[in-house]
Parts: sequence; C-alpha cells; structure tokens
Amino acid sequence: MEQKVTVIALEGQQALVEARRASACGDCAGKASCSTMGSWSDRFARLRVTNSVHARVGDEVLLDVPDSMLLKVAFRLYAVPMISFVMLGLVVRVLAVQADWPLPEVWAAAGGVAGVLATYAWMLHQGRYQTVALDARMVRIIHSASSISIRSV
Repeated sequence: MEQKVTVIALEGQQALVEARRASACGDCAGKASCSTMGSWSDRFARLRVTNSVHARVGDEVLLDVPDSMLLKVAFRLYAVPMISFVMLGLVVRVLAVQADWPLPEVWAAAGGVAGVLATYAWMLHQGRYQTVALDARMVRIIHSASSISIRSV
C-alpha cells in the first residue's frame, strides 16, 4: 500500500511523517455533510521512518507500507481479541454449567469480555517493551517544500 505523507520533523536519519487517515467511506461527494463515524473531522497518523530519499521538513513523500505488515497488525488487533473472547467465554460457560451457577450464558459473556480486555492489556504491556519494525519506507519525493515560492502582496 502506498500513502502520501508530509515530513514534519527530522531526527538524524529518521523522519517523522504525518498523513491524513483515510475514512472508511472513501471520501465520497457527500463528505462535507456526512457525520458517519466522525468523518467530519480530519484525523492524522504519525510515523517515524528512515529518511532514505533525503526529504526535508514540509516535503510530501510517497511511503510504501507492505501489505503483509497491514495484515499482521489487523490480525493482532482484531482476530486475537476475538479468539480470546470465544475461547474464554466457552471455558467460563463450561465451568459455570459444571459448577451449577445460575445464568451460565451471562457468566460466559462476562468471561469473554474479560478475555478481550486482558488481551488488549497484554498487547499494551508488550508494546511498551518491544520495538516493532514496520518496514515502511520512503519511495520518492512527490512535492518538495523548497519549490514553493513565497510572494509578498
């Protein structure tokens, strides 16, 4: 996947880039009047990448993000919590039925929700202590900030 981003800061060989997040609707013609999922506000994502094209602050560059990385992130954020919801819900329901607790389905639902919360807490804890290589790389400069001429009126 390729994304147009803007370089907002340089730190040695690294560049901090910012991109406008794409909305789920794909920016249709009714965007200005749409209120679906907060699409009325611009949302931005920031990322540090190696400045392989020697971009400067203000340059617009093309960033390449491998599809495999996006699939891994999606699996980790969506599939793993769902699997923990189902598995822990099943285990808690079996225990509730065997222990003859009232309303085993309610216990199962509570166990599933606890599993999801525990999974996200674990991911947050792991993220603080591990560095993930995103493999995103700059491909080329689309628009150089130095080519912008400033005219006084």
